[in-house]
Amino acid sequence: MNEINVGARIAQLRTERKMTQAELAETLGVSDKAVSKWELGGCYPDVTIFPRLADLFGVSVDFLMRGKSRTIQHLKTGWFNDKFRQSVNEKYLANGWRITDMKLAGDGEGGGLIAVLLEKERFEE
Repeated sequence: MNEINVGARIAQLRTERKMTQAELAETLGVSDKAVSKWELGGCYPDVTIFPRLADLFGVSVDFLMRGKSRTIQHLKTGWFNDKFRQSVNEKYLANGWRITDMKLAGDGEGGGLIAVLLEKERFEE
């Protein structure tokens, strides 16, 4: 995250909605000079303003601060046991991945294979 990219996103969203800096400033209760500074990359908006900007423009705070998101997927397969569960928990779930689908195929003897589809959102400036 840097001031220039955040400011460029704010400027782009504002112009797409055909708002002037003065109109955005009035809506947010700040000066038009503050909006100009954000858009030029001189500083960030106050942290309390990010949710209001996100609501106003219909985007997420993550998008404003971090840029375009990209969803990546990973398929993890293995024998369904404690080692597999621990691996998924430590390697994926603890690092922001989420499970979107899971299939279990039993072997009739209490064991089985599992396939877990994981997904994670990454942001690119």
